Amino acid sequence: MRKLVNILKKIVLIGAAIFIVVFIGLWIYSMDSYDPLEEMYQTIEDMVSPYERIEDFDEIKYKVNQPTKHILIIPGGKVEPESYEYLATLLAMNSHDVTIVKPLFNLAILTPNYFDRFLSSSIDNVVIGHSLGGTVGSMISSTNTLVSHVVFLASYPIQDVSNKKVLVITAENDLILDESKIEDNHAYLPENYRNITIAGGNHAQFGWYGEQKGDGQATISAKTQQDTIITEIISFMNT
Repeated sequence: MRKLVNILKKIVLIGAAIFIVVFIGLWIYSMDSYDPLEEMYQTIEDMVSPYERIEDFDEIKYKVNQPTKHILIIPGGKVEPESYEYLATLLAMNSHDVTIVKPLFNLAILTPNYFDRFLSSSIDNVVIGHSLGGTVGSMISSTNTLVSHVVFLASYPIQDVSNKKVLVITAENDLILDESKIEDNHAYLPENYRNITIAGGNHAQFGWYGEQKGDGQATISAKTQQDTIITEIISFMNT
């Protein structure tokens, strides 16, 4: 009996040690996440704010009176959630509730089943995911009847969203997204999905956090790319 107890203690200690090592490793890995640029906040400050901004440990929420839809934004890997606040602000100004999730270690793929708790049960939900956030978005949306629309920003599905309305937005100078993955996963998309390419845009400017390692050089400003994204999303949600 004592031998069994000693074995169990060793197993618990080894398990705890592995957990601590993994936790520290992920924490170190996420320390150099991309932060939003100050110019984004300056741009937002110049806008009228017909919404209430609420921040919690796992979300940034924008609430409006009589929202048309609820929009869930899932950040790209190693990107601070605040980098999508310009997108969220403009979507809120178009009469939509918006939630930007705050993934653990800025890696949404670690807890994909956590985010469906943010979906509204009273109005249609639109899931928007950038890069890794888009693949997680497909996991959330695939079998969830609360989701009507899915938007992939420089991303692609890894689960079936062919029963949803889908918009895929890519950028001309994006050197991070492997666009062949969109074709490889074409079976997960509806036949009539909408596909838009932003001329002069790149991967990083789907958020507002500056240059990203390995990305191409944008020939348009971050604001121009962001405004184009908003125009396309608003048009898409009206379909």
